[in-house]
Amino acid sequence: MPRPITIAVMSVVLLSACASTPRTTAAEAACDGALLDIEGHRIWARKQGTGSPTVVFESGFGNDSTVWTSLEKQVREKGFQTFVYDRAGLGKSTLSPTAVYSLDNDAGILGAALERCGIQGPLVVVGHSYGGAIGLVLAEKRQEVKGLVLLDAVVPGVWGQGELEKNLVTMRSQYEEIRRQAPALAKVAIPWAEALPVTVERIDHVALPVSLPIIDVVAEAGQNSPESAAVWREAHQKFVGSNPNRTYVLAKGSSHKVMNDGEPLVLDSIVTLIGRASR
Repeated sequence: MPRPITIAVMSVVLLSACASTPRTTAAEAACDGALLDIEGHRIWARKQGTGSPTVVFESGFGNDSTVWTSLEKQVREKGFQTFVYDRAGLGKSTLSPTAVYSLDNDAGILGAALERCGIQGPLVVVGHSYGGAIGLVLAEKRQEVKGLVLLDAVVPGVWGQGELEKNLVTMRSQYEEIRRQAPALAKVAIPWAEALPVTVERIDHVALPVSLPIIDVVAEAGQNSPESAAVWREAHQKFVGSNPNRTYVLAKGSSHKVMNDGEPLVLDSIVTLIGRASR
């Protein structure tokens, strides 16, 4: 997982959910900024452009779809349809008061949003950090996913037991403060943190098609300590080394936000992966 989350970081990424607006059939069909009712959530989604495959962008924990604004536009200019959305409780999407968090639920909501927007595939998923884990689970469940571009993503083995426990201690110490300072984000962040042991177990045992092409972009400076960086790097190298259809790319000098620090590299990786997925 990415570096330990602090209250300051979580507060910065919090965006106020927009007021609920009536959903119209036309807006839902177009998915041009539609609010979709999915499992009690109101999920903001937008597809744009034409062409195949559809490139699906999945944000990291605490981020909404605005982190993809520049890359999404450039991918469309290359001739491909794009899809972005805000996960429940972030950006323009609202969270169901009865929601129960799980990684599989997040992947299921993404799959439902794609269906509601009439996107059947083929799909190339670009996932940053925790969004990479969602992409892995979606690829396990849906054969229309034809390739993944992972950006300093959560892959099997990135959090051993020691790393997991260390980060849980850090996050749990901040619960009361985040409830006071950012109560809306707390409703997303705390269930996410408490589910981490189960989430990590799920990721460590994800079963992907052997033939699925993956480009794994790893940030050179994505972790906050040499010890964590070593664990992270080793996990990614093992993940890629186990399959000839996976490629490891080091984003030199990049922080965890690879899509910002290494945008040309990321765009090139997406185009390259599309070429592989189309063979």
